[in-house]
Amino acid sequence: MPGPAFLRGESVSLHAWDEEDHEFFQRNRNREVVRRPLTDVSPRNRKQVEEFFEKRVYGDDDDGMVFLVCTGEESAARTGDADELTRVGEVAIPWVNQPSGSGMLMYWATPDQQGNGYVPAATTLLLDHAFGERRLNKVWAMVVEPNRPSQAVLEGLGFQQEGTYRKENWYEGEYVDCRRYGLLAEEWLADA
Repeated sequence: MPGPAFLRGESVSLHAWDEEDHEFFQRNRNREVVRRPLTDVSPRNRKQVEEFFEKRVYGDDDDGMVFLVCTGEESAARTGDADELTRVGEVAIPWVNQPSGSGMLMYWATPDQQGNGYVPAATTLLLDHAFGERRLNKVWAMVVEPNRPSQAVLEGLGFQQEGTYRKENWYEGEYVDCRRYGLLAEEWLADA
């Protein structure tokens, strides 16, 4: 069961990853429909997932913001039963370049939860935190050209396409372009 919420929105809540969440991560990140758009070609066994979390989430670098996305927070708060939470994915700015104050955004949702609006809702919470409390100057993301849903998420949140990296990633049997998107704090906070 996920730990307490760090950030809450209307439809999702963001939680710190815990050891109990490793199985959820492994099961879903190994699924082709999740890992391929992330250009993650390496399968991960339980030990590798634990090592991954040890470095990226539990490591000494506290600049990163890495969250488990859940739904059902309202119901869980009402009943006090965290088992009513449903894990739906991840949203993160795992690396922050200091002192420039820029961070790379990434996200994913389980296949059965894609298209429900959870990724934009979770990303909104994370951007509010990153620009408001963490005072980042810029958040950027890379998206493989065929991943139109992810491009739509970023564009819907106000990200601007900043460039194209030609034939940057191997995807479904061919090299494809990647689009780089960026959003400045002043742009995000002006709309707040």
